[in-house]
Amino acid sequence: MKIYKFGGASVKNAEAVRNMTRIVQMGGNSLMVIVSAMGKTTNALETLHQKWRLHEDLSSTMQELFNFHHEIAQELLITEDSLWMQQWKKLHSYLQTEPAGEFDETYDQIIPFGEILSTSIIHDHWNAVGFRHLWLDATLYIETDNRHREARIQWPSTMEKMSTLDLNATCITQGFIGKYNNGKMTTLGREGSDYSASIFAHCLEAESVTIWKDVAGMLNADPKKHPEAVLIPKLSYAEAIELAYYGASVIHPKTIQPLQQKGIPLHIRSFISPQDAGTSIGEFKIENYPACYIEKEGQFLISISTLDFGFIVEDNLEEIFSEISNRGIKIQMMENGARSFSMCVQCEEEKLLSLQNALKSRYKMRYNANVTLITIRHYHTEDLQKMEKQTVLLEQKNRTIARFVVQNP
Repeated sequence: MKIYKFGGASVKNAEAVRNMTRIVQMGGNSLMVIVSAMGKTTNALETLHQKWRLHEDLSSTMQELFNFHHEIAQELLITEDSLWMQQWKKLHSYLQTEPAGEFDETYDQIIPFGEILSTSIIHDHWNAVGFRHLWLDATLYIETDNRHREARIQWPSTMEKMSTLDLNATCITQGFIGKYNNGKMTTLGREGSDYSASIFAHCLEAESVTIWKDVAGMLNADPKKHPEAVLIPKLSYAEAIELAYYGASVIHPKTIQPLQQKGIPLHIRSFISPQDAGTSIGEFKIENYPACYIEKEGQFLISISTLDFGFIVEDNLEEIFSEISNRGIKIQMMENGARSFSMCVQCEEEKLLSLQNALKSRYKMRYNANVTLITIRHYHTEDLQKMEKQTVLLEQKNRTIARFVVQNP
């Protein structure tokens, strides 16, 4: 069995769905297709969730979301008696209830409907055109713990559940989502559909995984910011893990490890030009890579110091890290000084305010909002010279990687 994963841009409208259908039909009979939410649906559902939690009027947001999916369904000649309409009614019904539970828990009961609606519309379209397949509910196969929005896979039970799947069929299912054993849905982290593809591949011992993107493959920089960016045709697992860890947006950070453990190759190809080879990731030995630029915007730079002018030592760090972990704050870069601890993080500002409140009895915490973290892997002298024009707030460098937290203009 092969695994195909399609992101939101590849199913953003009716023509995009037809295009991905043609790609799937050329992929053979034994295929597991993982699909993300359509277009910017996840953002719309996040807005819906926030309004629902605040008991605000949902009607206009709901209508916009319905219209978006309904127009795609109509263009694909899907009748009203359809799976996607059944799923829409489930979402509508849930939003008639009172919010019960913590923010992250209720988030995970609403946001997965992006993937559920997209796969349902594609399922209805495939039925309409006579393309034989199975629609699967991913939550019946991917079991996680109860860490909402960053759920961790329960591998033994997940592998057991997937052992019942028909490996000779074409199946379509959702990325990004799973379920805790209490029956509540969970999510695997934003952009987690790539990770879902590698989970299915690992458990099913797939022949390969192909992620279909709107770019030619893995480039050494964002082509929107760096027109001179070049394609990297081959990457080793180790190099791909490094780039994903530092924030390369083409691959979710957790994607590589389950594939590497089973020696399953990963291909990144363009759904715009499906005939192109793209980038392959596997057991390759490659001596030289081009300098790779990774830029993560919308970060926070935090500085934490002791109130009693004492040193920041192991006990302090243990206390600080515990509070950070409890809030699910992701540390991108950190530096320890005599009296202060600095870190660049990615999270909602509300979590920083909560962290600040938890530490205020012993520590002073300040932060800069809206900074950018720039990572240059395999840098050269000229790459460092370019950074001299930036307002650098924090800098780290070793033999292969240079990292800079810069203040946005």
